Amino acid sequence: MFYPAYINLQDRKCLVIGGGTVAERKVVAMLISGGDVTVISPDATELVAFLAHIGTIRWHKRQMKAGDTTGYFLVCAATDFTDINTAVFTEAHEKNKIRLVNVVDVIPQCTFAAASVVTDSELMLSISTSGKSPAMSRRIREHFEKILHASSLYTLGYEEGEPVPIENQGLPYPVYFLLKGRTCIVVCEQKTPEIERRISLLNRCGAATIRIAPHKLKTHHLEDAFLVIADNSSPIVGVGNVIQGMDLVYSQTKSPNPYGESGFISEYLDEPSAGTYFTPDLVIDNNLIISVSSRNSINIGKARTLHKQLTNQFENNGYGAFIEFLGTFRPQVLKAFPTSKKRAEFFDALIDTVEQEDPEPQTCCFRLENRDCSAECLFNWIRSGNLERANTFTSDLLAVHSEK
Repeated sequence: MFYPAYINLQDRKCLVIGGGTVAERKVVAMLISGGDVTVISPDATELVAFLAHIGTIRWHKRQMKAGDTTGYFLVCAATDFTDINTAVFTEAHEKNKIRLVNVVDVIPQCTFAAASVVTDSELMLSISTSGKSPAMSRRIREHFEKILHASSLYTLGYEEGEPVPIENQGLPYPVYFLLKGRTCIVVCEQKTPEIERRISLLNRCGAATIRIAPHKLKTHHLEDAFLVIADNSSPIVGVGNVIQGMDLVYSQTKSPNPYGESGFISEYLDEPSAGTYFTPDLVIDNNLIISVSSRNSINIGKARTLHKQLTNQFENNGYGAFIEFLGTFRPQVLKAFPTSKKRAEFFDALIDTVEQEDPEPQTCCFRLENRDCSAECLFNWIRSGNLERANTFTSDLLAVHSEK
């Protein structure tokens, strides 16, 4: 499971290596969230080139070179070349100790994963399947777009086929931290319900969680931490000033800061705006995680109502089990199909299939709109525990598609 977080990117330095369609989506999402974005790539999409031309972003029209990732808060590698992506991760995370690094589609080289995001003028939702099923993440996102009359961040940037400016909407940047084995510090006097909730999430995500009383907090705890959660920001700020002093020394000497530009990632329960991120309200069913938040304080009540509705719809209703099942076949699909497009086509065919006598084609609804649907489909077989039939059907379909 991944840990859901809404990051404050306002005026923070973000780097995207790559200029293709995937990189473009990253740039758009960062700009909406107020990021200070730089792109490094010999080529770029029409929108990326346009945004550079009007001064919204910086574009270095070249290949990545050593030292490019120094000084950034967040780094994303989105090229088509494995060696370049690996070099980005090695330099940014392992050498420069930047906490927030993402290599597209390569989970072992990520400290966070991007989220599918839906937003309207009042609410913001993000969806993750913890890397198990991007196809289901997309289907659920499209369902939310329809019922909430909302839009995906992926649709922004073009009007009538022409690139348009991207405005800072002041939105948080929804991501999912990959915390397995990473040191996470919880600083608190006592275990309040909110602290308990976060400790439970950290443990479910496989984090190496350490709880420390404020008076026992030392500099080395923060140096070694991937993220820090505190019920009160005061002791963190006091100790953190030591690291900030180190930031200044390293910037003056032009040497790589061993703690990265931002140091540890932080959440302060007493003052959320002072931290790096906050944890939104969640709907969780195994590896399905849906985050719900309001875009301003006026709509908190509406967000809570929607959260309750989504909890009733998605928790313990088979979605987590279905996503877990799809995830078990991902290694076989990766071996069977050489491109991401072919893999996506297979999963779309698999999860859409409905066995029927009616000659009119039918597509699986996943009970998103018709909660009483009893069609003979993979989703309902898994919901009802008919795993033998689901496994046989999936294996047979994989064999057919592999031969094409």
